[in-house]
Amino acid sequence: MQRLSESQCTSWAKLHQRKVRKNLGQCLVEGQRSVSQVLQNGRLSVHYIIVSMDEVEGPSSERWASIQAMGIPDESIFLATPTQCKKLSDTPSPQTVFALVEIPEEWDIARGFESLAAQSQSLVLLLDDIQDPGNMGTILRSAIWFGVDAVLCTPGCADPWNSKVVRSLAGALGIISIGQIPYEWVESVPESHVLCGLDMANEAIPLHSVDWPSHTILAIGNEGNGLSETTRSALETQIHIPPARGSKQAEPSHTPGVESLNAAIATSIALYGYRQKP
Repeated sequence: MQRLSESQCTSWAKLHQRKVRKNLGQCLVEGQRSVSQVLQNGRLSVHYIIVSMDEVEGPSSERWASIQAMGIPDESIFLATPTQCKKLSDTPSPQTVFALVEIPEEWDIARGFESLAAQSQSLVLLLDDIQDPGNMGTILRSAIWFGVDAVLCTPGCADPWNSKVVRSLAGALGIISIGQIPYEWVESVPESHVLCGLDMANEAIPLHSVDWPSHTILAIGNEGNGLSETTRSALETQIHIPPARGSKQAEPSHTPGVESLNAAIATSIALYGYRQKP
């Protein structure tokens, strides 16, 4: 074990900035439960564990026993003061355990789609400027639950390694492949896949009536503006989730007082619908 220096603390605290995470290829995982899940998961390379201590003494015997149970070698453990933990944390109540982990390489899109095309079926999510980290975390959790093969993010999306996203995923970190695409990528999607999208257009097909392609890319639009014009114009199939009106033939008009579904909720419903296909 070793004491966390002020320079190390300042450097690692900067990992809450997206550009720093990208440059260093690292991020912080906060909290005993999240750190334990990441270690059990085994999908990410853990560089260091940072543990809170009293100003003079080390961590409590109970906390130290939990750290030892994680199987972390002593040389990979740093002891931090409560003040340093507050600096490292981005939550109102500073955490007492942190992990410095390596961010996996982005999904190789060209090779990835070649591999997916060889499967009998595949599903890829395309997130079109999903900006809220809470929505991003929920969407990624749903994507993992429903067996999505990969997730593509446009430049305007929240960082999948944002601390709020990381906390919401914890034990699922590193399980799903995530790639970054430019906006114009949708204009030349792989021939093996069909681009579909959730949309409120009148011509959109109700979710329960969709004849899902064997290889699907499902686009999810921005929380406030929906799909971009670039993405919408590239769609081969538009899909909407009809409101409950007592009939499956309900039009895609809005329920009074509700403009639309939350992006993450809509994604979960659509993924469930996809998994019901024969």
